Amino acid sequence: MDSLTIAGTIIGSAAFGAVIGKFLDAFVLSRINDKYERKKWLRQIKIEAFTQLTEELLSLGVKGQLHDDPWRFRALAAKAILLLDDPILIKDIYNFIDELYKINSGLSVAVSNLPEEFSIELPSGAKATKKDLEKGFALNELEKQTISIANALGGNLRDT
Repeated sequence: MDSLTIAGTIIGSAAFGAVIGKFLDAFVLSRINDKYERKKWLRQIKIEAFTQLTEELLSLGVKGQLHDDPWRFRALAAKAILLLDDPILIKDIYNFIDELYKINSGLSVAVSNLPEEFSIELPSGAKATKKDLEKGFALNELEKQTISIANALGGNLRDT
């Protein structure tokens, strides 16, 4: 009888262990695994979206020929913006796009005190007009903004 009791206890313990193991797997381990997989997927999506946006920002829209069409640039930025939860960074991206198109449409006033006929010879020998200087100064400021935005995107990615 003792051997049957011991065998029954062992079988009962094994069955109980199997049930507990399945319970842990179904309710605890699967949630942990799902959370890990979701985080991995989100990071990959952010890498793709942030890389594409950063390339366009740092090239001032030239890489993808977006410098003349604010709607195409906003469409490109949309995926990255949807992945962000930082309203200040989102506003910075929209402001950058707006400023880029103001510059490209000649609305910059960076050197507005210069006379319209102003011209200067550059070291290359080319002539730069007032409009050229306005655009150059404004683009210089935008380059600083792009670096700030790119750093913020990188920080957001690191936090993922």
